[in-house]
Amino acid sequence: MKNLSILMKGVLLSCSFIISYSNAQVGINTSNPQTLFHVDGAKDNPVTGVPSSTQAANDVAITSAGEIGMGTLTPAVKIDVRSVTNTDNSIGIGETSQTASAAGGGAVRYNPLNGGKMQYSDGVVWQDLISSPTKAVVVANIQAANFAVKIPYQVSTGITGWTEVSDPTGNFIPATGIFTAPRTGVYLVSFTYDFVRIPIVSGYFSEARYVVNGNNTVKKCVKSFSNISKQAQVAGSCVAGVQLNKGDTLQPYIYQSVYNGSLSLRTDTSSASNDYGFVNLSILEQ
Repeated sequence: MKNLSILMKGVLLSCSFIISYSNAQVGINTSNPQTLFHVDGAKDNPVTGVPSSTQAANDVAITSAGEIGMGTLTPAVKIDVRSVTNTDNSIGIGETSQTASAAGGGAVRYNPLNGGKMQYSDGVVWQDLISSPTKAVVVANIQAANFAVKIPYQVSTGITGWTEVSDPTGNFIPATGIFTAPRTGVYLVSFTYDFVRIPIVSGYFSEARYVVNGNNTVKKCVKSFSNISKQAQVAGSCVAGVQLNKGDTLQPYIYQSVYNGSLSLRTDTSSASNDYGFVNLSILEQ
């Protein structure tokens, strides 16, 4: 009876999941193991061939190098949880009462105090994990021939055709004048412009505008003019802190109610020219 009981347990166990041995590889829920030890969590892998990245997203694999992949069959480090589905790739790390010296250098823990923070052990004390990403710093100007950049009358117009001076994070497209926020936060934006000389009449004004995501004007800086009949240059600037979410776009615009026609910005291509360097843009991630 004892032997029969053991046999029945073995039968039940084999019905619960499939264990396969192939070329010194072990597979659970799969007869087609891809690594030294391979668990097909959803039992959705093909009988032959390599599982797709979506099928492997629910698998666990141990390679001959002793590397563990969760959601990937090709771990690049000792423990790799980067699956293609990207829905639950985070790693849960809990609290510990161990001292940093007992945990050893390189240990990581979660500390719930003061709002919560991640810490690592340097072998002596628990140090706070601080992230210091390269922040976005865009500096650009317009280098164009005289009268080449025109702003229509009473039409909000996005400024394009910039020349980059600095953009280490690559978040600005000079041709379109569109900046994409790499992170959620506040961005300090500065924009200056100058038009060619025209007669100014009372009630005329121009605006520098910051437009987010193509249609949301989040800031206007208005430059109005008194009643004068002389020729003058219409210039303006706008400095503002703009709250952006990750992935939001921002573009500088100009609206002019100064000249009933297309009014040219004051530009040139030579730094030696008196018309060079009047249209500038900077964006600094805070």
